[in-house]
Amino acid sequence: MLIFVLIAAIVCTLGLRVYNGHVFFFDMPDRSGWIGEGEDLRYLDRHAGIVKDTLLEIGAETYYFEHDGAVGKGEIEVGDYTYYFDEKTGVMQTGWIERGGKRYYYEENGRKVIGREFQVDGLDFLFDAEGAEFVGQVELGGELYYFEAFTGKLRDGEKQVEEFWYYYTEDGSRFGTGWLTHADGRVCYYDGDAGMLFGEQTIDGKPYLLSISMGGRLTGTAYFDGMVFDIGEDGVIKGKERIPVWNGIDVSWHQGPDVDWAAVKASGVQFAIVRAGYFAHDEQPCWVLDDYFAQNVHGAQAQGISVGAYIYLYSFTEEEMAEGVELFHAAALENRIRLDLPVFLDVEDQEYFKPGSDGLGGFEYRTNLVRFGMERLRENGYAAGFYTSAGWAGKEFDAERLYREGYAFWLARWYGNDRDPDPATKAWDDVKQPSLWQFRATGVIDGIAKEVDRNYLYWNRMPG
Repeated sequence: MLIFVLIAAIVCTLGLRVYNGHVFFFDMPDRSGWIGEGEDLRYLDRHAGIVKDTLLEIGAETYYFEHDGAVGKGEIEVGDYTYYFDEKTGVMQTGWIERGGKRYYYEENGRKVIGREFQVDGLDFLFDAEGAEFVGQVELGGELYYFEAFTGKLRDGEKQVEEFWYYYTEDGSRFGTGWLTHADGRVCYYDGDAGMLFGEQTIDGKPYLLSISMGGRLTGTAYFDGMVFDIGEDGVIKGKERIPVWNGIDVSWHQGPDVDWAAVKASGVQFAIVRAGYFAHDEQPCWVLDDYFAQNVHGAQAQGISVGAYIYLYSFTEEEMAEGVELFHAAALENRIRLDLPVFLDVEDQEYFKPGSDGLGGFEYRTNLVRFGMERLRENGYAAGFYTSAGWAGKEFDAERLYREGYAFWLARWYGNDRDPDPATKAWDDVKQPSLWQFRATGVIDGIAKEVDRNYLYWNRMPG
């Protein structure tokens, strides 16, 4: 027995430690230190032995050691608190940690914030019973609130939740049901869980017309979905009828930022086709949003003008066509745009569409490519059409066939000047009967400083 005591004394004196059948040497035997490696890594305290069941600060880092002395990793409950330790090193973490698509916050002492409000960098965040940051719409105390990721609670304003638009008041609670006047003057109706209403609606037994993009209640004369509405000052529809030919314009960045849509409507304009942007695919795909796309759409719709859009496309393959349409759709969603007239593919100015070029793929290829793009528009929920000139409509692709298949045909064929008789009275009975006719490029309209394209829309030629 004495021999074993002497051996132990010698081992300790020399700085040797035995663990798990292995002998470790410490050059300074009065110190603690790490022993083992990998799954066998442990921390040996010179007084207490292998550290177990505790948090321990070692140098500048804090670790947790399990019941068997192993270094704890991941999320671990220690007493009344929850901590998170790096999955590889076992070092205790603080601040924001993202796991499984959710964010959690650990205080400076490592404790996880659970089930309460907590301020981080001056912003107030709320955390649920599992410690996840509240994001999105949440019911608290019978009221609905919306919490914005990374910024804390959304105090007020409009917010889209899935396909619905809601309004959150100054205290953060969601507005329920009724009319609400916004800071920009829009008078909108919210219907509880259905959120903001759009389009033609019956509210409290009365018919109303609400802007389809921004929800504002319309008054006076309004044009929507092929109908002309007569609306009282209180927003109640007094009557509606279909007029076979509509007068319209198309606009882009070229007309500038100062289009006065109230004056445009007063001049007799009933619809507008607004340039969304252009897509080109050279070495890299390039989508350029028109500077005034959203501004023009929202401005026209606020006045009760019916609105469509056009995309200027340089797409030479189905892949490029699909990419251009998807980029347009993403821009429309981002800019809160809905349309009641078609989205047109502007088919011009491409090498293989130039008359006589015989370009890429030939006549059938080009026809099929235009059709393909319009089908992608339909898949995204838009009515679809195409724009081209009279010269190109039969030479470069089969416009008549596409029109007969049910796509809107917007034809550019200009009269010489504004002294021509009203084109709506002229016969247009050849094989290229259009749904829309761009009859002049030098129009003068009140509310627009520059010349603008003039158009007529024929409802009996629009796709059903």
